[in-house]
Amino acid sequence: MTFLTLLHRSLGRPFRNRPRFRTRDLVVGRNVSFGHNVVFNCKTVRIGDGTVFQDDILINAERFEVGDYGTFYSHCFVPGPGELRIGHNFWAGTGSIIDAMGGTFIGNNVCVAAHSQLWTHMMYGDVMYGCRFHSKKPLRIGDDVWLGAHSLVSPVTIGDRSLLLFGSLVTKDIPCDRSYAGVPAQDVTDKIGTQFEITTVSQRLEYLRHKLQNYDQAHPEDHVLEHVQISVEPLSHPATSGKLIFSVADRTYTKRGTRLEHRLMRFLLPDAKFLPAN
Repeated sequence: MTFLTLLHRSLGRPFRNRPRFRTRDLVVGRNVSFGHNVVFNCKTVRIGDGTVFQDDILINAERFEVGDYGTFYSHCFVPGPGELRIGHNFWAGTGSIIDAMGGTFIGNNVCVAAHSQLWTHMMYGDVMYGCRFHSKKPLRIGDDVWLGAHSLVSPVTIGDRSLLLFGSLVTKDIPCDRSYAGVPAQDVTDKIGTQFEITTVSQRLEYLRHKLQNYDQAHPEDHVLEHVQISVEPLSHPATSGKLIFSVADRTYTKRGTRLEHRLMRFLLPDAKFLPAN
């Protein structure tokens, strides 16, 4: 019996397509799906629940980690070797390049839109002959960051909730809650504002109730209104009830690993993003 067959059985069902893993140091969560020609040239792989890999994806990294409910559209490429660690609810658009050689660390709820390129190394010239441009540095991206289509990012630090408009070139660090645009990217927050105007808890409560009602209309067989509870307090303690609980206070939820959870989380994305409660 092959290792991949054992993996399929441990997950409870076979993959629709068979990805290629070049390692046995591998953990794959529930309800993960793979398109055609998905290859992991990695020493270590960690994939969270509900993550989707479309077609023709190549990941070269010594260590690759992605949290729950990530999405990698077709033709994504990860140059390596190196380390690539990504949080929950990640989104990588078609044709994105995310370099791992210098170490890339991406937070939760991050979008890298189509045909963007994130780089951590600059290596090609003949060092023996005296080329001065030969380096690799880490790239760090905080939570709730949105990088618009065709962004080009060098090894910098990008703060939480920042926004990069499409076609921009980033060569310097970006603070939290700022909007940047241009080549090279400049701070345009005073012109267009920040990405977020943080909503109140009551506004989030109303929004989530509306989304659940929409889900119930689309999938009445799931009886979602009977199985889901909304809390206006942080989920600081493990829930004792069997319901799927969402906190609009801190955007967390009680992770159960159920079919309903998977379907509902995918329904909510990308408009409402929740993280597993500790």
